Amino acid sequence: MTDKQDAVVDMYQEVDSFFVQNPALTKDDVILKNHHNQLTAMLEDIAKYNQAQEFDSKGYAKDKKAAKEKLSELIFELSSGFCSFAVDTKNNVISEEFDTSLSIVKRMKDAEFVNYANRLATELGKYIKDLSPYHITADDVTNLTNKTAKYTEILHIPDEVTKNKAVATQKIKELIKEAHDLLDNSIDRDMVHYKKTDTELYSEYLKRREIHDAPTTALSIKGTVVDAATKEPLQHVKVTAKFKAGKEWAEKVKSSTHIGNFQFKFIPDGKCKLIFELEYYDKLVVDTAVHGGEFTRVDVEMEKTINS
Repeated sequence: MTDKQDAVVDMYQEVDSFFVQNPALTKDDVILKNHHNQLTAMLEDIAKYNQAQEFDSKGYAKDKKAAKEKLSELIFELSSGFCSFAVDTKNNVISEEFDTSLSIVKRMKDAEFVNYANRLATELGKYIKDLSPYHITADDVTNLTNKTAKYTEILHIPDEVTKNKAVATQKIKELIKEAHDLLDNSIDRDMVHYKKTDTELYSEYLKRREIHDAPTTALSIKGTVVDAATKEPLQHVKVTAKFKAGKEWAEKVKSSTHIGNFQFKFIPDGKCKLIFELEYYDKLVVDTAVHGGEFTRVDVEMEKTINS
C-alpha cells in the first residue's frame, strides 16, 4: 500500500481497537455492533490483499534457482546415459542434440531449458525399452516430466503475481473507500449519542479517528478545532496559514474536517500565523512556528459570537 493508504488503514485499525477495548458500546447496540463487524471484516480483507501486494520476489528467485539446480542435475544424468546409448548404437542425432555439459544446461535460458528437458523426455520415451542397461527407467522419464512441469509452473508465478497484485491494488482502493463511507455515514453518526452522555469516551473516539501521516508526507502543521463551550469538533472552519516564502509572504487555506481536524504540508521553517474563521464564531488568530523535521500541533477552541 502507499504511505497515504497505510496512514488511513492505521486509523481504521485504531477505531476497530477502540470498540474492542470498549465492548459495552456494542453489547446491547445491535446497529453499532453490526457496523463494527463490517469494519473488522473490511480490515481483514485489506490485510489479505496487502499480502498479495507484498509478494516476496527474493523468495521466488531462491525457489526457482533451487528447482533449476535439481532439474539440471537430473537432465545431465539422463542425457549422459542416453548419449552413451547413442554412441553404442551409432545414433549421431541423439549424440549431437544431448551431448551437453552440466554447466551449459544450467546456463540455458528459461524457455530453452524447458524445451530441452521436454525434448529429452520425449526421446527417452522412444527408446525406453533399450535403456535399462544404461540405468534409465520409465520411472526416470516420469520423474523428469514431472519436475519439468513443476518448474514450468514456477516460471508462471511472476505473471500470476503481477495479475494478483493488480487485483489486490484495486480491491484495497475499493475497501478503503467502503470503510471511509462506513465511518462517515454510519459509525460516526452512531457515536453522536455519546457527545453528551459520555464526553470523555466520545473524545477518545475522535482521537482514534485522526489520521497520522507518515513522515514522508512532509507534514508541517496539524491540529483540531472545537467549540469552546461544548468541546465538540467544528467542521468547515476556514484555516489560513500565513508564512514567509523567501522574502515574500504567502498563504495556504484549508477547511477543517467533520471531526475538526486540519493540516498543512510543506510550509517553510519559521514563524507562521494561523487564522481561524467560521460563521457565528469569533475570528481567532494564533501565532506559531514551523521547525524542520517535526510537525507543529495547534489545537484551538473557538468562541461563539455573542450576537449570533
